[in-house]
Amino acid sequence: MAHFSGNGGTEGGNMVMYWPENLPENADKLLDEDPVSFLDSMCEEGKLIWLPNEADGQFSISVYLDEDPPAPLKGFLGEEEHYPDVRVKGKTFFAGLECVGEEEPKLTDEYQGMFTQLAIPEGIYQGNVYRTFVPPTFSRSWLIERLGAGRYRILHWQQLLSKASFLGIVASLFAFFFLQLPIWLMMVGVVAASFVAAVLLARSEACREAIVAIDEFTQLYPEFVVVLSTAPPEAVTEPESSELAMPVG
Repeated sequence: MAHFSGNGGTEGGNMVMYWPENLPENADKLLDEDPVSFLDSMCEEGKLIWLPNEADGQFSISVYLDEDPPAPLKGFLGEEEHYPDVRVKGKTFFAGLECVGEEEPKLTDEYQGMFTQLAIPEGIYQGNVYRTFVPPTFSRSWLIERLGAGRYRILHWQQLLSKASFLGIVASLFAFFFLQLPIWLMMVGVVAASFVAAVLLARSEACREAIVAIDEFTQLYPEFVVVLSTAPPEAVTEPESSELAMPVG
């Protein structure tokens, strides 16, 4: 039994858990020509796990090998997808789809923060993939208990001021053409004060501790959960072909 976790990011709305040694030599070309067919075929062969999502950004994953996720995480799991055979071969990566290619991703500026390597032992497993749906009330209660009500309020105000500053900057740009100069300057002053307050709060001890707490929460309650079970020999099926069949035309 083992547990692995990591973080990755995407700018294309798709995360994957994959193994570079499982990819065909022309993986880059197939991805460019028809990414959906490529991903579907690789998933059917158990050579890649596709984790589509509705947004860009950073995501976290937990992989449980021959063990169940703990409570209360288990109660927040939904959208199960079963993989009869998951073929773990070589290095395992949790990454944005942009990182998938003929070679493993490198720690370059292009892929910075977009992938992590997981030390999953090689083998053939049965897999169940879940999305985690944590109610906002639960995450808020968890943070209040972890930080205390006072520090949580500081975090809340910092987030509000950050959003207000951004909206204020955009509004000021448009208002320049419509407002009288004294009124516009007053508006800019209010926006600047909000921005400075947000920056100062972000540098406070309370917000620094909040960042640590949020990272801790994402490790305990990741967006994706994969449960791998060691497959008995009689349950293992070989793929029909090692070549990826792609539609013609």
